[in-house]
Amino acid sequence: MCTELPPHPSAEDEVLAGLRRRLVREAVAALPGRCPQLVAALAEDPPPTYRELADRLGMPRGSIGPTRARCLACLRALLRTERHA
Repeated sequence: MCTELPPHPSAEDEVLAGLRRRLVREAVAALPGRCPQLVAALAEDPPPTYRELADRLGMPRGSIGPTRARCLACLRALLRTERHA
């Protein structure tokens, strides 16, 4: 019995990972309002500070956390819908 993982992902794994990335990008693009920009910024490495996000998106720093939560909830719902389609 093989107990070790192969050193490289299989071609199937790479195709599936590419499909997942595409679905996430499409779902992020379908988000309302500032959500696409906010979610994309949060995925940066390193992620910008809330102050930087507030300046970039032209929104109060105190609204970034709640907006982030709403955007991510909407993204989860979109991805859940896509998975069941």
